[in-house]
Amino acid sequence: MKTEERPEKSSTLIGVERTARVLSAVADANVGNLTEISRRTELNEATVLRYLNSLAALGYIERFNTTQYRLGWEVFRLGQRAFSGQVPSDAVLPTMERLMHEFNETVNFAAHKERSVVILEVVEGRRAVKKVSDVGQSDPWHASALGKALLATMPDSVWRDIVASAGLPELTPHTITTMKKMDAEIKEIRTVGFAVDREEAAEELTCVAAAIPTSDGGPSRYALSISFLTHRLTPESLEHAGAQVIAGAQEIAKKLP
Repeated sequence: MKTEERPEKSSTLIGVERTARVLSAVADANVGNLTEISRRTELNEATVLRYLNSLAALGYIERFNTTQYRLGWEVFRLGQRAFSGQVPSDAVLPTMERLMHEFNETVNFAAHKERSVVILEVVEGRRAVKKVSDVGQSDPWHASALGKALLATMPDSVWRDIVASAGLPELTPHTITTMKKMDAEIKEIRTVGFAVDREEAAEELTCVAAAIPTSDGGPSRYALSISFLTHRLTPESLEHAGAQVIAGAQEIAKKLP
């Protein structure tokens, strides 16, 4: 009996895969050199350099300091177009800007996309001393207010599966690292209506988030958060921020299809 041979990948498909690997490696490194990108892609340096040069010429990669690489403006432009096609900016930005003006802190809007929490919009507070979020950034499910707010809208079996798959890595001494504590956290979020990241993803940073409610009461696809330097918060201002982010989430929900 003749065995059917598996078709070889075409050179075009190989090129597409390598391009994607190089872009992902640069994104994961944030800023990387040729050796690091080669290691991340498992391609030799000569091959990686050819792809980096081509992508830089097209604006998808930026080379600086002679040997360093980061994502270029063209990636950001395409990402913005992709996100704006999913959520109209005029449904989200007025609420985000209102919250930013009230608290003078950074406000974030994120989506549950392909089992990840992805930042879609960021409005930075005027007194931000460091950049908190970037559009396109992925937040951890278990350690971010955005992630936990979204998880709390899901059936228990679903959120537990997502957390088990993503893991519970310790990002700071305050990170939740057990399913027992995560279960208690989800119950608390469902009771109060908003989630809090108490320096769980980054030290000195506390975030408050609420999921955007759906018309049918099902799992939310989007969430809204405010990021604070921890020393700027009191228990009273935290409660106020929670109430305001819930109100903001409800306001956005009315504008979404």
